[in-house]
Amino acid sequence: MRASYGWGWKGPWYSEVQVFGAILETEDYAESHNLEDQTDFYMSGAGIDFVYNFGDRDGYTPYLLGGFGGVYDDVLPDSEDTTSAFVNFAAGITTQEISRRGIRLRAEVRYLRDFFQDDMNDWQFGFGISIPLRCPPPPVIAAAPPPEPQGPVNVNLADSDGDGVLDRDDRCPDTLPGAKVDSSGCVIANQTITLENIHFEFNSARLTAAAMDSLQTVVRSLRNQPGSQVEIAGHSDSLGNDAYNLKLSRDRANSVRDFLISHGVNGNRITANGYGEQQPIASNSTESGRAQNRRVEMRFH
Repeated sequence: MRASYGWGWKGPWYSEVQVFGAILETEDYAESHNLEDQTDFYMSGAGIDFVYNFGDRDGYTPYLLGGFGGVYDDVLPDSEDTTSAFVNFAAGITTQEISRRGIRLRAEVRYLRDFFQDDMNDWQFGFGISIPLRCPPPPVIAAAPPPEPQGPVNVNLADSDGDGVLDRDDRCPDTLPGAKVDSSGCVIANQTITLENIHFEFNSARLTAAAMDSLQTVVRSLRNQPGSQVEIAGHSDSLGNDAYNLKLSRDRANSVRDFLISHGVNGNRITANGYGEQQPIASNSTESGRAQNRRVEMRFH
């Protein structure tokens, strides 16, 4: 029997702390030590394993692990009882989620070497379940997009940026989608907008070419909102080390800020901060949820 507690710390890498107990048949051991009444070999131990997943755990995911620890060997005679070190290696696979709580099935084959006397070698086959300890939040329901205008549009009734203020009355054109505005079409304070299509190169704060194109829209909007003060907020998912995620989200927020300033937005109006994995808006137990959590926001003050 084996129980493990695991956590992710960088990319596909995970760590697991394990405790286990086993009863082994020891006929060969008894014969070699002239023990007529020896029938079983009892062992219990604890250790730590390091796991590499070949995938994002969104579906069936193979993995390899290796680790070490200590094991207590209970044999006859009692004078032979001892605590020894062990190493183990395993290959296995986890299934996709089989319940709304993120439960998965897991199967593996494991080799364990116990440094007891002349060493004990054991092959173990296991099958069990993996249960996340954090319950996913309820799904986010996206607002329906505004209906497309039908037929020819009267120029005097046009609203080019879709902010609800007619172009003839709009003092702040090119408002970003989803932003709340006042009667003059200018963005009001104390609101947060998630910037769409802002992506970065893998494990980097370097903006992709597509992200730079999308930020041109943000540049036009901010240049037409001269009185606004904004914060660029970077966020990450929960995969990887907490401190690393915090630094990467801060670097990415600064990368967006630097782009906006280089394209004519006054730098005194913009601050940048990283929040790492501290403010998720979706579950980190699924790839789609993690994708939502890897985001850049613009917060109007």
